[in-house]
Amino acid sequence: MYAPGLLAVAASLLWPDLGDESLLYGILAMGIIDSGHVYTTIWRTWLHPEEVKSRAGYWFFPLLFCAVFTMWFYLEIPYLWAFVVYATFYHHARQVYGFSKWYQKLNRRNDKFSDYVIYFLALFPLIIYHFRPEAIGNYYTENDLFLYPWNELRDVLLFIYFAAVFGWIFREMKLWQSGIRETNRIFSIACPGIIYAYCFLVGTTITQILFPLLFLHGVAYFGVMGQSLRRTQKRFNGKYLAILTVLVTAVVFGLSEAWFEENIVPRGLGDNAWLSALVVGISLTPLFCHYAFDAIIWRKNHRESAIVFASGPPAPGQ
Repeated sequence: MYAPGLLAVAASLLWPDLGDESLLYGILAMGIIDSGHVYTTIWRTWLHPEEVKSRAGYWFFPLLFCAVFTMWFYLEIPYLWAFVVYATFYHHARQVYGFSKWYQKLNRRNDKFSDYVIYFLALFPLIIYHFRPEAIGNYYTENDLFLYPWNELRDVLLFIYFAAVFGWIFREMKLWQSGIRETNRIFSIACPGIIYAYCFLVGTTITQILFPLLFLHGVAYFGVMGQSLRRTQKRFNGKYLAILTVLVTAVVFGLSEAWFEENIVPRGLGDNAWLSALVVGISLTPLFCHYAFDAIIWRKNHRESAIVFASGPPAPGQ
């Protein structure tokens, strides 16, 4: 699950501006993987008859998000795009946390300390990033992040970060010596930790800062979504049908959204402020529905969680 993110790191080391120079790479990362993975959630929500009947929120949230973001943009309330960026990163951090907890379940040993470590390795580099002089803050607008270049504070935070990392490594070594050798849990922390450290502590271009995060998050999501579809719905009994469905959905909807964001969102719908705001509201609704729906379907108390998180390979659709 983490290999694509690590490969994106390697690619960005060799070609720091690949995302700007290669249209194909940009479309793959931003369109198909980033935007596309958002829409694959529909197969476990709106297009899952039993699930969509179980919660009114699947119809309520789209209306709520569209209304909120339309009004936010129309009233020119500040920090809309900053909210989108920070909410997105929190969503990414929650995924790597969830994967690490999944490995703990498979190991049949809960490690609460690891939970804190995974959040620290995800969030602390982002905090440090805000104080780097070379930090980039223009993802949607000119300044989406609350950047404050301050070398001295950055250095102090870096010291704290590396001290904590070495402390965690020492703890894992002690566990290993005691006979607790959970390589899956260790790598579920170390791999995303390496990617976050590279992006926020080393990266200086969009290709280096953003693209590895997109590959880490989106490609892994394709994998677990495909697996969960096979496990929960009999119509995906075919060996490759579930993952093929996920990929086709990502390509079709991801490219469609990329076209919409490129050609419609920047200019809105003429000079009508309400319609222009509505375009922004519509464009953000699928993204935040994805965030909200993920918080439902991947929880351990979800009605299908016992099947999705089973330690063995249950028969498809059971």
